[in-house]
Amino acid sequence: MTTIINEWQLDCRLNKAINHQHRADFALWLAFLSPAVNEMAEFQTPQTESASQKTDLYARFSLMQPRGYGWQEHDLAKLTRHSQALHSGGLRQLKLQQYLMDGPLVLTDNKAQLAPEVLQNLDVHSKRRRGGVELNRSEADPTALYEILQQMTHRAA
Repeated sequence: MTTIINEWQLDCRLNKAINHQHRADFALWLAFLSPAVNEMAEFQTPQTESASQKTDLYARFSLMQPRGYGWQEHDLAKLTRHSQALHSGGLRQLKLQQYLMDGPLVLTDNKAQLAPEVLQNLDVHSKRRRGGVELNRSEADPTALYEILQQMTHRAA
């Protein structure tokens, strides 16, 4: 079974459901479609590669790279200083110490990891995109519109 992503795969089922006022069928077919805008039929155009230049703003303005959220090797010394600041100066001193030298927010910084309860609540299309399955794009053929119009006139006749 193939995953229904955009309207082209439904043929004219959405149109028939609207014309015959079958609201349940229309809602069912609409629920199958992917909510991602870039996967909609209107955006299935041939991909062109543009020569975009990436500018490293950190190097350009001589800024430090942002700190990662996970535990790093020198964080034990920072957290020790935070603890000493809390014992010596109270909450105000700890806040000042944290603003000057921020510590880790999580133990491991894995951007791809989601909590199991979040993963279970994802819809099928989100799971497909998360799994890295590429969308099989059929290249847009402007001459195919003529064939579709011919088929529609033969059906109407």
